[in-house]
Amino acid sequence: MGFSDPRGVEEAPEDLPADVLERGAAQPLKAPSTTSAATSNPASTAASSASTDEKVIDRCATLTVGGMTCSNCSSAVERALGKMQDVVRCEVDLINERAVVWYNSTGGAKPGDFVEEVEDIGFDCSLTEDAAVEQGEADGGQTHMHLICKEKPEAVTELLSSQPGVLDVTVQGQFLKVIYNPQQARARELISMLKASGHEVTLDPAGEAASAAADGGTGVDGAQALLASVCLTGTIVAICWVLPCIPHCLHLLTREIVPGLPVMTFLMCILATPVQIICAQRFHIGAYHSLKTGVWDMNVLISLGTFLTFMYSFTVVIFLIFSPKVRFGHACKAPPPSYFEAPCMVITFILVGKAIESWAKRKTSTSLRTLLALKLSEAHLLSDDGGKGGETEPKKIPMDLVQLGDILQVFPGQAAPADGRMAASAKAGDESAVVATFDESLLTGEARPVPKKQGDFIIGGSKCVSGRVEMKVERLGTKSMLSQITSLVQRAQLSRAPVQQVADAVAHRFVPLVISLAVMTWAVWYWIVYRANLVPLAEILKGRVSDWPELDRFFFVLEHGLTVLLVACPCALGLATPTAVMTATGVAAKHGILIPGGAAPLEVGSKLERVVLDKTGTLTSGQPKVMHAAVVCPRSSSGDLIPEWRKLVEAYQQQHVASEGKAFSPDLLPVAWLPISEPVTAIVVSGTEAAANRARQRSQAERALWWAIGSAEMSSEHPLAKELTDVAARLAQVTLSKPSAFENITGVGVKCSLAGVEVRVASAKHILGPSEEGTGAMADWVRAVKADGATVISVSVDDAPLASIAMRDTLAPHARSCVVEMQMNGLEVWMCTGDHKAAAVAVARECGIDEARIIADALPVDKVAVVQKLQEGDEKGKRHLVAMVGDGVNDAPALAAADLGVAIGAGHDVTVDAADIVLVRTNLQDLVTFLELARITLRTIWRNFLWAFIFNLCALPVAAGAFWRKGITMTPQIAVCLMLASSLFVVFSSLYLKNFQPVLKKFDV
Repeated sequence: MGFSDPRGVEEAPEDLPADVLERGAAQPLKAPSTTSAATSNPASTAASSASTDEKVIDRCATLTVGGMTCSNCSSAVERALGKMQDVVRCEVDLINERAVVWYNSTGGAKPGDFVEEVEDIGFDCSLTEDAAVEQGEADGGQTHMHLICKEKPEAVTELLSSQPGVLDVTVQGQFLKVIYNPQQARARELISMLKASGHEVTLDPAGEAASAAADGGTGVDGAQALLASVCLTGTIVAICWVLPCIPHCLHLLTREIVPGLPVMTFLMCILATPVQIICAQRFHIGAYHSLKTGVWDMNVLISLGTFLTFMYSFTVVIFLIFSPKVRFGHACKAPPPSYFEAPCMVITFILVGKAIESWAKRKTSTSLRTLLALKLSEAHLLSDDGGKGGETEPKKIPMDLVQLGDILQVFPGQAAPADGRMAASAKAGDESAVVATFDESLLTGEARPVPKKQGDFIIGGSKCVSGRVEMKVERLGTKSMLSQITSLVQRAQLSRAPVQQVADAVAHRFVPLVISLAVMTWAVWYWIVYRANLVPLAEILKGRVSDWPELDRFFFVLEHGLTVLLVACPCALGLATPTAVMTATGVAAKHGILIPGGAAPLEVGSKLERVVLDKTGTLTSGQPKVMHAAVVCPRSSSGDLIPEWRKLVEAYQQQHVASEGKAFSPDLLPVAWLPISEPVTAIVVSGTEAAANRARQRSQAERALWWAIGSAEMSSEHPLAKELTDVAARLAQVTLSKPSAFENITGVGVKCSLAGVEVRVASAKHILGPSEEGTGAMADWVRAVKADGATVISVSVDDAPLASIAMRDTLAPHARSCVVEMQMNGLEVWMCTGDHKAAAVAVARECGIDEARIIADALPVDKVAVVQKLQEGDEKGKRHLVAMVGDGVNDAPALAAADLGVAIGAGHDVTVDAADIVLVRTNLQDLVTFLELARITLRTIWRNFLWAFIFNLCALPVAAGAFWRKGITMTPQIAVCLMLASSLFVVFSSLYLKNFQPVLKKFDV
């Protein structure tokens, strides 16, 4: 049915003058973005657009980058890759140690060049994936399969590339990765074609090519370095502090290998050397490349501090061997002190701390790995002919071989292998009966199992809780909901919040500042000890006996500078934002909230001032229901049946003679019976028999009316038609008839013939006249239901109006509680809808929205103007942050114009390009959940920053010896422990977000 929404275009929003509407129509739909300084700068935008026009993205390479510890590291990788020729865009994920490079391959760029560039700046790097970028919105999307070809892989590549639908083939040794459009190419047919051509190929479902590439890192493995460092350092600590407590061991350890060189010092030197050279090589290599590129990071601090301490101790050993005093056997009460245990403990503590930190950082991305784990490796194939092959036993096949149209079987406890629709059930019975339930909680956030019947959509990755079903595959690869959700989550984790830019700027200058402070600390203490002689040797030795006072004094001065280097670390600053964002996006995904923009929408969401809500599908269910009906009385004032009613009842009786005399259930819909003339003339009846006859005639007339409405609407595809057909079938209580001469009049309604009677079901304007109200009692009724926010649809028989139906969209669950919650949090809640004023006001009253904040009769361009008007600054020039919430289709321009665009009710199609936030479910409660999560996430980020700054502000003076006189000192070992504790505090603080519980759900409002 094609009803046109009643729209009073002459009534413009009161607080939006005409020039605003015109400006809204003329201006671009996308307002200046708050996510990046570059995008808000016209010059930057123009330059970016020009660059993008010159370099068309046709390939995307994903790299695994090892050794990134802070934002300085990720920034260095991003800058190195970004300046390469033919690279259009590059994004680096610090937490997942991943870099994604979009580039133009026509200029000769190769993924190997990217790997070499990253390795040249000191990071381990390997190619994980290199694939063609999907151009446009291909109907079938793209998917892939991995093959093993031991002979002539080049010939296989050439043959595959010539096949229709094959988008890209990449070769890594004997491993091939084939990317294709599943609507144009079929996996099993491709393999059969290769084998028919004489090529021996086998499927590689596990994707060993990617695994082999990912394992191709350089340098000593991190786990091996950690294990070796722990063992060697543990031995050094035992030699230095434990064994001397045993008299026999003390005697052996103090024996001199050469005069002045005890066994203890020699063993510690031998054990410490591999720790410093081999186990710590990642820090030294990283420091070298950091100094070379000018981006100083934590590696510089660690390498410089441990290397200086080690070289001091190593110099002591050389001095003991070659010193003239020792060589000629002069008396020596004690050898000069060495500190081999200090750098080894520092390196070991850092390696252990980084291992714990990596584990904690991986915990922040468990939601993404959980989503990836939903992808099955096998499926149970019944048939590939749409079920026409009869009953067959299911056979297991790799997921790489699943094709569109395959009939797969899903057993209880198993997950659906792909997106599709339930084709059949193992249970025989009514097709409309529920035969299975699926757990979609990991994908949509729906806590309860979702019932499914034949024809219902099944999301790939959702778990079958009960019932054995057969499903027909409809979507594979990038078009599947699981792939889209995973892609959106990964995109979110690649993004950076504006607040991160401040942290990056501080971290970039932090290391040079710390090194300068360490040098200043050493210089000040050198002057205090050597020049001013303000610290006597006795205070330095603290009761120890020393034959080498100058060395003790020198190391006392050096130790303060080394402690400053070791206690300060930019890691806490660099991890403050990405760990919180990683955890928050994962938590949001668990609640059915996808954040493609990642960090930026979270920051904007925490600062929102105004929220604009669409009515239909946002505040309401989006499925209008029949609420009331007004039926013209079947008899005139003289008591005779109206001719049109007589025709309709006769047609009804002709079609359903067998229904006469049956006992019908009571009518379930309130009906207002209206006389056709004014003044109202009562129908004169007397006696019980007459009253019963009148009731029978009225009941039969009403059933005939609903029979006509349902029969006319059953062939319509309009969204309202299904509701009308369902209600009519229930109230008519008989089987509906197939109409003849059916005509769907766009924007008006439907017209058809039933047993020779012409029936029209259309908008009130086309049946009741331009006033849309009719006359007499019908006009009163229409005005009353319209004032209540209902839409009126009228019915005529042979051009005579017989009835009007009031349909109204019901309020969405939790709509009122969500609006109240947002208002309590200080947000201005507005409604902007294309529906008429009365309907908007009725819904606003139910939700608690101020009538002054209702914009009705709004076209898409009007919604853009509303958003832009609300964004305008106040008298102080402060621009307001505005969110627009809509269904992502006709609201797309307004979603793009808002600071935060929220698409609600994406269902199993989550690719809403105009939105910053995608709510999978049609539940406004998820918007409140996101806003609450955004505020908590920003508080966590600022708490992390505050801790990092306070830690450095307090620790650096203590490490520099500012409180040495008061006995408050810090050794290098304590400095390292504190430095690691600061990073771990930030990570675990972000991990605490995993305990987030929405307020509305917590209290079940």
